[in-house]
Amino acid sequence: MFAAGFLVAVLDSTIPVFIGRLITLLSTQDPAVLGRSWPQFAAMAGTLLLLRPAANLLQSLIANQAVTPNLTNCIRWQNHWNVVRQGCTLFQNDFAGRIANRVIQTGPSLRESVVQATNAVWCIMVNGGSAIVLLTLRDARLAVPVVVCAVYASLLRFFLPRLRERSRAISEVRSTLTGRVVDAYTNILTDRRALV
Repeated sequence: MFAAGFLVAVLDSTIPVFIGRLITLLSTQDPAVLGRSWPQFAAMAGTLLLLRPAANLLQSLIANQAVTPNLTNCIRWQNHWNVVRQGCTLFQNDFAGRIANRVIQTGPSLRESVVQATNAVWCIMVNGGSAIVLLTLRDARLAVPVVVCAVYASLLRFFLPRLRERSRAISEVRSTLTGRVVDAYTNILTDRRALV
């Protein structure tokens, strides 16, 4: 998945290069340039119409066919195995549905974090690096806004802890709700007798 993500990021970073090359070729006044440049057009079209979709397909297949089912179920099984070995007080002091919800939800959440982090690493490194190189080749002053990312880093430093806390609170509330609903259904006979 890491290699496929690298390939997709590299092919995505060729798009600005191709656009610049097309503008350069089309801005010339000589119509014969277009006839002589057909190999470049063919290479660009092949990259964008064949290689890039093939790389995206490969990345999607790896993520959705290999990583998603295997990693999710592996994490769920490990969570279940750890929960089952806990003492009886854990089960007496909490809703069974809430515990089950935690076991079920952890797998997809952790898997999605791994997939997104893998994709983000290559997007940031390859696209950011190629942007700096391309802009520096034209004029070093153009690369300054890309290099200076202190504002973005400070925003991440400010918002990520708050986002983490709110996500944890939402997870707690959702688990409690699921636990109460599951426990209500589990004890439906007792609840109905109490209502009658």
